[in-house]
Parts: sequence; structure tokens; C-alpha cells
Amino acid sequence: MPYSGSALKKHRLLLAIAMLGLAGPAEASECGLSCCIAAGVEGVGSATGLTVTTQFDLMNMKTIRQGTGKISPTQAINNNLATRPAMSSYSVPTKMVMQKFGVNVAYRMDENNAFVLTVPYVINDMEMMMGMKTMAGITYRPMTMATIQGLGDMSLVYMRDVYKDADIRTRQRFSLGIGVKAPTGKHTFRNSSGDLVHMMMQAGTGSWDGLLIANGTLGFGDHADGGAQWLLSPSLTYQTNTRNNLGYKVGDRLNYDLSARYRITSAFNVKVDMNGVWAAKDSSDGTIDGASPTRKVAYQSPTSSMIDNVANTGINSLFISPGFQWVLTPEIIISGEYRQPVYQKTGGIQQVTDNWYFMRASFRF
Repeated sequence: MPYSGSALKKHRLLLAIAMLGLAGPAEASECGLSCCIAAGVEGVGSATGLTVTTQFDLMNMKTIRQGTGKISPTQAINNNLATRPAMSSYSVPTKMVMQKFGVNVAYRMDENNAFVLTVPYVINDMEMMMGMKTMAGITYRPMTMATIQGLGDMSLVYMRDVYKDADIRTRQRFSLGIGVKAPTGKHTFRNSSGDLVHMMMQAGTGSWDGLLIANGTLGFGDHADGGAQWLLSPSLTYQTNTRNNLGYKVGDRLNYDLSARYRITSAFNVKVDMNGVWAAKDSSDGTIDGASPTRKVAYQSPTSSMIDNVANTGINSLFISPGFQWVLTPEIIISGEYRQPVYQKTGGIQQVTDNWYFMRASFRF
């Protein structure tokens, strides 16, 4: 049902939230912080004041790729152990589930300037398979890692509208942002042997990182309520990363996105997004983990673990993401989406995303 008067004005402002679009990094994989940041950027809107967005996303990972091809966990193990001596071992992940709860607080100071604070909480679970080469052949043993969970790396972004055709019923908008990611998440979780768990399992990266954001909105056609019928929202998010205190650097990352929305009614619209991820390879400067009983290089064990090897990092992925947005009231918006990969090319051998789910709720105060 169309709104009127002041309610219509607030309704339009909340639709402006949708127009900003989605960016689509745990670090060292296709998941990560920019998804949470995007939910907060959506909450900036056009009106001064406060918007709080809560987000839950769930990523399932099983497939192992070498470049664009698929290989099984046993193939990855067999290939590694083929030329190695007896009693050598090698482990690969067979299943990983990444869950992330995010709270984004967006505060617009005036018609052109806003800040977005992102606070994530992560829960990571992983199952693995270890192969052991014996004189009789290779034996395989499943393993389950202890759950890693905790506060993730928080970020603060400043956004500025550099162009918009109108404050209300915005059809054209271009915004730029700059921000910082702080190392608030723990990056030193250890296993029962005292060694660091895999970097992609850690709650944080331990590094101070920079963020650059650009996004826009283009509205087309005329809805019965006077607003745009179609909304196109391109977005770019670049994360430049530094090295942490254990000598590890997660590769820089670019998320590029295009969201197309169709407004079925004043309160409900459907969308299809294209979400791209490019991530450079991680690197290590060889710093020894002094707390490790085996005195290994931090986060590195390339001869025994597929995912503890910087050679197996860096990725180029493309997702297609259908979704919806429902304006429950002028102050509350519910949205969700499902991401399905259509292209993945890995650096080395990696476990990649099979599917990815998002749910969000935005509240304007």
C-alpha cells in the first residue's frame, strides 16, 4: 500500500538505502569483511540520523579447485604424496562453514556526509582429511577442527555523496568512501598441539587495513507511486592490507558488484546481483611463530597442509545473486539473497564457495 505525507518521505529515504547496492571478504577466501560493510553502507540513506543494520551470512564450502578445474580431496592428497617418501602426510579441507553476524551503525551527519561502523562476529567450522603414505599405500583419516568463534575485525568508513539529483526519490547518485579496518579480531587461535590454526579460520587478520569504496545509483522508468521502477546500483570496494605482527599479509582484495532491482510494489522489490571477487595472493615474510612447539613459520606448513601454504591463495570469482527487499514500515526493511558461483579460478589449490546466504534487517531511528 502506498504511503502518504511524512510517511511517504521516510519511505523514499529508505528506498534510497537499497539504491546504494551491495559489495560482496573471512579473509584469505571468497568471504570477508566487505559484505558486512556493504550492509552498513546500504543503511546510510539520504536523511540525517541513525540507521542500524543487522546481517547474518552463511557460506558453505566443499568444492576443491585447481585453477578452474575441480579435484577431490583424495586426489589432492594423492597428487601431493605421489613423489614423497613413506610416512609423509598431507591434509586437505573437506568441508568448511563460515557464519558471520554483523551489526552496522550508519550515521548521516548532514545531506552529504556519513559514517559507517561495522562490528562482525564470526563462527568458523572445518572438517579435514589427512592422508598418510605407508609402504602399503595411502591411508585416509577424517578430522574435525574445534570451532573458532569471536569478535571479528571492526571497520569505520566515511562516505560522501559527490553527486545526487535529489534528496528525495533519488534517481542518480554517486558516492565515495574511505575507511580503516582495525585488528580487533583474534588472529592467534591455536590447536591442541599449540600451533596456529589456519589463517582462513582465524577470527581476524591481525593487521590494520585500508578501504576505498565507490558506488552509485541509476533509476529508470516510472512506478505508480512516482518513484523509479528499475534501480541499477554499481559498487566497488578495494581493501589494501598490511602485514601483521607474525609476518603474514592477506592479499589485497577488490569486490565489484552490480545490483538490478525491480520494484513490484512500493514496499516490495526483487533483485538480481552480479558479485565479483578478485583477491591477490597472501604472503609471509618467514617470521617464526615463537609460541609454536615446532617453531614453524607462522600460519605456514606447506608440506603437510594444503591451506597452510601461501601458494594456494589468490582467487577470481563471480557470483549471481537473486534476492528480495521488503519495506515492512517506513522505519524497517528486511532483505535477503542467495549467492551461487558461476566462475571460480584459484591460485594453486583451494577450497571454494559452493553457496552463500544473506539475511538483513535495517532499522531507522
